[in-house]
Amino acid sequence: MNPETPPPNQGPENRSWNDDRFGPEAAAAVDAALTTLDNPNHALRLLALAEQAGAGFAAYLLLSDTDAAADDLDEKFSTAYLDAWEQFSQFRRDVLEWLGWLDAVKDVMTAQGIPEDHLTWNTAAIDIQIFDTYDLVRLDGWWHVFYK
Repeated sequence: MNPETPPPNQGPENRSWNDDRFGPEAAAAVDAALTTLDNPNHALRLLALAEQAGAGFAAYLLLSDTDAAADDLDEKFSTAYLDAWEQFSQFRRDVLEWLGWLDAVKDVMTAQGIPEDHLTWNTAAIDIQIFDTYDLVRLDGWWHVFYK
């Protein structure tokens, strides 16, 4: 080794996990789940799922009812995971759109000649319903959403 050749990387492996949303909180969630496993095959499967599914899977590991040693962990995750949103308000808007409420209110406002600034959404009530319907995990600046 000479001064022009850097030494080999001696520190912890730096993984991208194929997901630019996978940050230090997601890595900590995976590490914490690994410490609960006593079977090396379960640990390898968990790492493979984390690398494949990224931050969404790391968030799934933080749900209280997630069993990191479950034989069908990948299926349970795939069934439960909806997606991730950077802003909660974006997810709320998508929910209202999926329900058809945005179009319905717009149609009523147009038909009745109601100005846009006359109606406002009760976002607190909508948010309560969202949290009753979905499991949400905030991780590395993203809202990961799961079906209950």
